[in-house]
Amino acid sequence: MPILQVQVTAGRSQQQKTAFLQNATKVIEQTLNAALPSIRISLQEVEQQDSIVAGQIGAEFVNIVAFLLAGRNDELKADFMAAINKAAVTSLDVSDTCIRTMVIDVAPEHMGVQEGLSAKAFRARSAS
Repeated sequence: MPILQVQVTAGRSQQQKTAFLQNATKVIEQTLNAALPSIRISLQEVEQQDSIVAGQIGAEFVNIVAFLLAGRNDELKADFMAAINKAAVTSLDVSDTCIRTMVIDVAPEHMGVQEGLSAKAFRARSAS
């Protein structure tokens, strides 16, 4: 954990998408103090004819949903949202007005990790 699911309007080059994935990984490491092996990001392109923003078919958008283990404070989450927004603007060449980010806190007992254990159970086992 963290897990990011990102949707972006189609039309970006592979170089832009790769840059975003790499920059987003750095943002997560630096702002959320997440260990690299725990970071997961998926990027999905949505064809312009298959989306609508503010009543306009095909308007550009970037939607970022970040699933985080609960426990981070509001300041840390705000820093993350600002940094991931900047990474999207810089890497994907989009306006910051078309980006929306949602942070969803997940209780440790509701997140499966290694060996099919919940994060809570894994932590407890690792502590003993």
